[in-house]
Amino acid sequence: MDAMCLIIIAEIISLLANSQFSWEVTIVTMIAVVLFAIFAMLAKKAPYPSLLSALVVFIILSIISAAIKPTYLGGSIIVKIFILIYLVRSIHDAREMSQALKKRSAA
Repeated sequence: MDAMCLIIIAEIISLLANSQFSWEVTIVTMIAVVLFAIFAMLAKKAPYPSLLSALVVFIILSIISAAIKPTYLGGSIIVKIFILIYLVRSIHDAREMSQALKKRSAA
């Protein structure tokens, strides 16, 4: 959920940094928000696969939005790097949580 909020903030920063509005980038951002909400709900049962899926989707959607409107990338690059670091650092915790859930369900 934190990453989802940061994506929205990144979009707002991009809009403020650039005078041109792009519906394409906004649609890609909304898709990211919906997917992150789905991954957040799925993370309760399968944290590790959900986090890896969120990481892959974030990278793909960032590349797509940069290809659609390269000028938007400049306004939100710091926030996108922060989200990427946040997701990558969470991999270890998600793996441990998945293993704990497996042990709990096996017992």
